[in-house]
Amino acid sequence: MSIFVRARFDVRDQRHAEFEELAVALRDQAQEEPGTPTYRWFSAGAGSYLVLEEYTDTAAAMVHQERAADLLARVAQCAELVHAELYGDIGPELREWVRAHPQASVFADFPAHDAEG
Repeated sequence: MSIFVRARFDVRDQRHAEFEELAVALRDQAQEEPGTPTYRWFSAGAGSYLVLEEYTDTAAAMVHQERAADLLARVAQCAELVHAELYGDIGPELREWVRAHPQASVFADFPAHDAEG
C-alpha cells in the first residue's frame, strides 16, 4: 500500500533560485528510484512551495531519504518546512521522523486495511 507525503516550504532570504535548483535535483533523483512513483513540486509564488510524494512502502521512503540526505540538508538551509502530512501505513522509521518534526502529521488509512486488503 502506497505512502503519500504532502509538504509545504517557505523560502528564506530571497533564496528562491537556490531552492528551485534543489527541488529540480530532488525531482530528478526521485525519477531514478523505482519505489518513488510520484515526486512533484508546485509553487504558489512568493516563496511558497509544495511537494507531493508517493512511495511504494516505508522502505522506499527511507531509500529516498538516504539518497537525498545532502540535498535535503541544503533545502533546510534555504527554506523552512512549514507543514508536512504523511498518509498511509508509514511504519516505525517514518513515525520517528514525525515525532522529531512537530509540524508533521500522520493520517492513517480509513477505514483501516486488514492484512488481506
